[in-house]
Amino acid sequence: MKWLFQEPPRDPRLGEALRNQQTASQIPDAELHRRIVAAAQPRLEQLRMAGPCWWEWITRWMPVAVPIGLAASLAGALLLPGRVELINETSSTAEAGADSTLVIAALSEAGTGSELAAHLVAPATDEWLFEEAVSR
Repeated sequence: MKWLFQEPPRDPRLGEALRNQQTASQIPDAELHRRIVAAAQPRLEQLRMAGPCWWEWITRWMPVAVPIGLAASLAGALLLPGRVELINETSSTAEAGADSTLVIAALSEAGTGSELAAHLVAPATDEWLFEEAVSR
């Protein structure tokens, strides 16, 4: 693994080519600037143009969007059942009614009504916390 952290072997031909490349650039700065600006002009013109408006974007996607929308509608019509069966909600309302009847009956008792209401909202004392901590 020592070879991984060592300098690579030097290539004399590559070094000579790099030295020749560095000294061969004798173009004046003004000429180099003109070349760069001339090469960038087409791309700069594209960037300066305004992007397409929303209606142009929609017009381009319409040949694709309309068939996809029709296919999705047809698939939905074929896959979804034509008749929706109503869920029998009487059982759930009856259970909720029974629960509320039990709570009302418990609250209506003379001696425990206010105590039960206090326990439903919040415990009456902090002893429950102590009992839970001791029991564990």
